[in-house]
Amino acid sequence: MNYKDAVNWIYGLEGRGIKLGLSNIEKLLASLNNPHRAYPVILVGGTNGKGSVASFLAHILTEAGLRVGLYTSPHLITLRERITLLERGESVYIPRRRIAELIKLTKKKIEEEFPDPASSFPTYFEVLTAISFLYFKEEKIDIAVYEVGLGGRLDATNIVTPILSIITDIDLEHTNYLGETLSSIATEKGGIIREYTPVVTGSNGEALDVLIRLAEEKNAPIFIWGKDFLLKNWEEENSHQLLDIQGIKDFYPKISIYLKGRWQHLNCSLAVAASEILSAHLPIRREHIYRGVEKTTWPGRLEIIGKKPIFILDGAHNPQASRMLKEEILKLRKGKNLTLLFGVLRDKERSKIMQEIFPVADEIIILEPKSRRAVPVETLRKEGRVYNKNTKMSRSLFSTIKNLKKSKSRGDIILICGSLYLVGEARSILLKKKQDL
Repeated sequence: MNYKDAVNWIYGLEGRGIKLGLSNIEKLLASLNNPHRAYPVILVGGTNGKGSVASFLAHILTEAGLRVGLYTSPHLITLRERITLLERGESVYIPRRRIAELIKLTKKKIEEEFPDPASSFPTYFEVLTAISFLYFKEEKIDIAVYEVGLGGRLDATNIVTPILSIITDIDLEHTNYLGETLSSIATEKGGIIREYTPVVTGSNGEALDVLIRLAEEKNAPIFIWGKDFLLKNWEEENSHQLLDIQGIKDFYPKISIYLKGRWQHLNCSLAVAASEILSAHLPIRREHIYRGVEKTTWPGRLEIIGKKPIFILDGAHNPQASRMLKEEILKLRKGKNLTLLFGVLRDKERSKIMQEIFPVADEIIILEPKSRRAVPVETLRKEGRVYNKNTKMSRSLFSTIKNLKKSKSRGDIILICGSLYLVGEARSILLKKKQDL
């Protein structure tokens, strides 16, 4: 099985949808000799900022001299982005040949252990998660940082016993799977909290009350943003932000980060607090925290590409993220023309997202992300016109970007958001990097 065949097979599992529960991943990993038990794991859950927090923390850990595995989702350009090895400041995706070999091995085990595909069969995400465990075990990593996929309690990543859990913030999302209230969603996301194991959170209000209760039930020490650690001050430079963070144990003035957006203040603070807790057992020092967060990159999150016009890519795909994105765009806009390229998946709160972001744009072009779950352009255009009359649709992102490059002036802004699938395709076009399956 070559790389193309292997990846096509795993993409074919997407049609099986989402199945929450740990029975499949438990059975599959048992057939693979439980590779997830070979190294300590940190779980990062929540609604927004999971990937950024995971990346901040992974870079801090590698600056401390550790060999680190980082598992995130979704990907932008290549499936291999999801399974990354960090060592000595370098970040490397799983090689093509290796992921093909591991897919072949996992496929064989699935055919042996799940003979009746109609009744129960591992999903796309479960198979990728199992492959990441295998790869990291083979690479003899020291520690892994895992971004939780959907929810927490029944997510495939929750098969591990984490040494630390991080829950960023909590907002309404995936209500058809996680429940329709903040309390029910917080209960699901709080499922990554373990007995006597510390948890760090940036949540507040009703969701925080739930997490505090879950932590108390499990005798898990909980460290809360705004109470146990916080941002004391910040300033924005041309290319980076400077943060003064009061940690759980120490004060960190003038921490420099190159990720843009005010939401990164919380994400960085969570990573700093987590690092302080981990420093009790791992060789993490102050300088590792400073160097790690400064070296952190996270594509597709308020990422700016080009100058004529300026393309801004952001994966905002829920109301809270869209609200924060709107604030940043209004600051960056400075009277320039703003065109919004927008596409979204069916399981998102799209009316609330459009309500936030559509009114600030001069024109909106609706596109369809490359996903089976994408909302058709005709449907989205009709719904979008409620929030901005100047809404039209396009069948080709490539042609749309090409035309906008010709017609827009220097300094005009093209904002692409609503779906990381759309952002990934746009990034591939803008950077002239062919999407690697």
